[in-house]
Amino acid sequence: MFRAYARFSMNHPYIHYANLLIVLAVFIISCYQLLANENLNFAAGLLFVVLPTFVFARSSDYKRKYLSTNS
Repeated sequence: MFRAYARFSMNHPYIHYANLLIVLAVFIISCYQLLANENLNFAAGLLFVVLPTFVFARSSDYKRKYLSTNS
């Protein structure tokens, strides 16, 4: 899964950036709503962010190690 997303992010960088922006927006909105409304229902947005962040991190590591053109 990480290798596939690493290749996808190299082939389609604008879609990858859109994914990053969506995850960042969900994180920021969830944090704001959690702090402003003090309602734990908005913590679900923080849990939603964990999986994509893990996938982005592992894919980036794979891309840096194996798909880099500098080595």
